Amino acid sequence: MATTSPVGQKKPITVTGANLGDRIFASLTAIFAAVIILIVVVFGVVFTIGSWNAIWHNGLEFFTSFNWPDNGFDNPKFGALNYIFGTLVSSGIALLIGGFASIGAAVFLSEYAPGWLRTPLSFMVELLAAVPSIVYGFWGVQFLSGIMGGPEGVEQSLNNTFGWLPMFNNLVTTTTGRELKVAFNGRDILVASLVLSVMIIPTITSISRDVIRTVPDSQREGMLAMGATKWQSIRRAVLPFGQRGIIGAIVLGLGRALGETIAVAFLIGGASTLVGPQNTLLNRGETIASKFANNYNEISPADTNGFSSFLELGLVLFVIALLINILAQWLVTRSTAKSNKQTQQKKTLLTTVWKWLLLLLFPILVLMVSPFLSLAISLIIIVVWGFFKALRAYQVSMEEQNKHLPRPLELIANPDKSYNYRKFMNLFMQVLFVIALLVAIVPLAAILILVTTKGLPVLFQTDFLINDTSGRPLFGGAPTSNTGIAQAILGTGVLVALGSLIGIPLGILAGIYLSEYGDNKFGQLVRFTADVLQGIPSIIMGLFILTVVINTSLFVPGQKYNGWAGALALAIMMVPIITRTTEEILRLVPVSLREAGLALGVPKWKTTLTVVIPSAISGVITGVILGVARIAGETAPVLLTARGNDSFNGLNDQTPALTLIMYTYGRRPDTLSVDRSWGAAFTLMVIVLLLSVGVRYVTRSRIKASL
Repeated sequence: MATTSPVGQKKPITVTGANLGDRIFASLTAIFAAVIILIVVVFGVVFTIGSWNAIWHNGLEFFTSFNWPDNGFDNPKFGALNYIFGTLVSSGIALLIGGFASIGAAVFLSEYAPGWLRTPLSFMVELLAAVPSIVYGFWGVQFLSGIMGGPEGVEQSLNNTFGWLPMFNNLVTTTTGRELKVAFNGRDILVASLVLSVMIIPTITSISRDVIRTVPDSQREGMLAMGATKWQSIRRAVLPFGQRGIIGAIVLGLGRALGETIAVAFLIGGASTLVGPQNTLLNRGETIASKFANNYNEISPADTNGFSSFLELGLVLFVIALLINILAQWLVTRSTAKSNKQTQQKKTLLTTVWKWLLLLLFPILVLMVSPFLSLAISLIIIVVWGFFKALRAYQVSMEEQNKHLPRPLELIANPDKSYNYRKFMNLFMQVLFVIALLVAIVPLAAILILVTTKGLPVLFQTDFLINDTSGRPLFGGAPTSNTGIAQAILGTGVLVALGSLIGIPLGILAGIYLSEYGDNKFGQLVRFTADVLQGIPSIIMGLFILTVVINTSLFVPGQKYNGWAGALALAIMMVPIITRTTEEILRLVPVSLREAGLALGVPKWKTTLTVVIPSAISGVITGVILGVARIAGETAPVLLTARGNDSFNGLNDQTPALTLIMYTYGRRPDTLSVDRSWGAAFTLMVIVLLLSVGVRYVTRSRIKASL
């Protein structure tokens, strides 16, 4: 998500005059900015129209049934309950684990870590965001599944120890009433959720850290001056001040978890039409996004009913992602505009109702997860929680009457009255924050080590980098028995280059409009839409292009999968990143530079092109690199459009890519396929990490130049 401009930065001046060049330039950039709005609108229209038949045919059974036929030729009804259930459960677990770890890591980085340690640790956390989801999924299959599954695995131990809890039960019930044992193979809802929790950590951590750093020092100093410990100042002053921004970050992380496709498709196992939603996490399942990846061969316009049902499934995911991102943007925007006046507002009926809703939120959430904990345990948790809340309220009431509870009850109601307790909690929470940071960093180290040790030796195999997967040399020659990934490297480069050729100009010109002319309602709409577009799951991009481009034979006749469609999907993905980065960088250019150009009689459009953009060129390049790094590691949209190939035959044919090599061969058990996937993973990681390091270098160079 894009960050806001610094507080106190003057807005770029806007000149409205009769200069024809200025009007043309402003209109041109406005057209490119309007394209962003158009994309989101067309998304909604295409999915609504395309799924209309399925909406009427399936009715409410779409949300209450878990029967999803292999095709719709016999006009059956489709049910998505298994996929909706899997999406909500896996995302909820990921948010529970990743959310706490992220906030802890953010607090440590902003409140505890010394300056010399904060920068490298923050960079390592940000590198997690650069790791492609396909690498997470492949790492999960090759490493994490082996630890979690098997007769001696963690999941079996959880079942042996906590099998009395429904969430760790090893039995599932089929539609016929028959009980089956789970496979314990490390590919289930629990493992997929663990990987998802790691994937959302960098998003939540980065935004939460930035929000916490905006909290005035006076908030901390005031608490410390009254004798509070470091943890008390964080809990009672820092976190409440930035709670809207932190909640917004968590909601954004939830959006990422809901839309994640490839990593989940690798690890969640796949749902069965004979087994409905179960209360055990050790059973295999499916999410909405992973359904598209695991069954992409079934998404065919020839199957009118089935294709419309897939579009309805995409519409559900699109609407969920849209609402979540709108909520996140609103929360984060409100947090940046928050002032001390908010703390001085008088209590109203609305705020009182809101406080009661927040008070009831915990027991409601506990009851919602009771199928996984058992109703008895859930009620015990609620009763204990209610006892402490009631005791605390009673203590406050007594103190208002200048009365006191017996000392033991007083300490139970408010443990902070004990100095030893406060001292212990201060140390305990500091340890927890360190552990939270390790939860964020250790997976990155594990991925880098495993990908390097497994993938680097593969690159030195004979002809691995010059032959394609069928053994033919990329640049001509007789086929050999030595297979490689040369066509995938070339295909990735071509797809990224073509996508960049489309996305970079569109994103930069839209960013120029927002920076130089966008201080109006239209600019606010473009800005908001760009942020929403950035949060839409990539699989939705692929499904959209599949429907609009491939099924209409827009580029290639015969409804044929092709590289042009894949590049267009990637271009759409990079546009909002470049747009928002360009806008923010251009807003940092001093207004005095613009005024100097205008004072010399230089038109605004020429001042923008010859003064403003050159002054911020390194930042613009940073945005471009971020966009390229994002699309270079994408799998889902390319899977539904380019499809992959054993050789590179041009963009009019199915086009190979490194991510598709990993997705195709990484799911096979034979050694040759696994080695090929490790080699592709290492190559992809080198490309993406070099781009990420390049962004860091360009950013640091820009900062040094401004000092």
